[in-house]
Amino acid sequence: MQADDGTNPDKRMHVNMNSSPSSPITTLIFDVDDTLYDVGTSFTSHRNEFGAQSFMVKQLGFASYEDAKRLRDEYFERYHSTAKALTVAEQEGRLPNGQHFDPQDLAEYWATSLDFDMIKDSVNPKFANDLQDCNLNMVAFSNGPGKYVRRVLKELDLDGVFGDQVFAVDDVLPFCKPEKEAFEFIFTKVGCKAKECVMIEDSMKNVRKAKELGMKTVLVIGKGRSNGNNLNAGADDAEATKPGDAPIADDPAVDVAIESVDELRSVLPGLWQTPAIFEL
Repeated sequence: MQADDGTNPDKRMHVNMNSSPSSPITTLIFDVDDTLYDVGTSFTSHRNEFGAQSFMVKQLGFASYEDAKRLRDEYFERYHSTAKALTVAEQEGRLPNGQHFDPQDLAEYWATSLDFDMIKDSVNPKFANDLQDCNLNMVAFSNGPGKYVRRVLKELDLDGVFGDQVFAVDDVLPFCKPEKEAFEFIFTKVGCKAKECVMIEDSMKNVRKAKELGMKTVLVIGKGRSNGNNLNAGADDAEATKPGDAPIADDPAVDVAIESVDELRSVLPGLWQTPAIFEL
């Protein structure tokens, strides 16, 4: 059976709706990278390999791409943010020759040096229309640096959906997702409570923390990865650059797992009701 938008409901990865009844939902909080565009575009591996390593070599004085990759992967596994990773690496004396890292430099480098053609036009226009039709508060919250995040949203033609409700790692440092303080900053800025929010994410670390804080959770797995299948080579490349954070659809912290954000309205139509509810 096909859903209204042509999505096959059988492709939903996992549904765990045995939690307590949902409070009225007021806010949808979207991660950006590998959530609003598909992990299989290979843009994440491009950013985390070329983007991070070339920045570290050219602007932070690393001797080689290999040295840069080794340090970046070590810290990224701990923090799931290149900006936070390099911030802590500097604090711990791990940058070459006492170099100083400024997240704004990384934001500028990524916003001007990455190949955004890899994600341009990758969002189904129907998804953007769905978000425009929804009466909920729309928030984008990324562990990427701000100028870069806004460039991504512009390339996806989603910048108008979120307006000024775009938050990046710059806004929450010295914290970042999945740290509690980073989420609490967003709740305060937006004026919402955790129980009123749905977190739409590709990161298991962030999904687990969101669930712990009382949010509803939607895990975005990536196209072609339903029912444990892995038909997406680009996704494999991306996951290799995000050590320790591969998606697990049947994790207890996941309320619903989908392949793509395009499916959100067909899987959770209650979010488009008034009042909005988190129900299939």
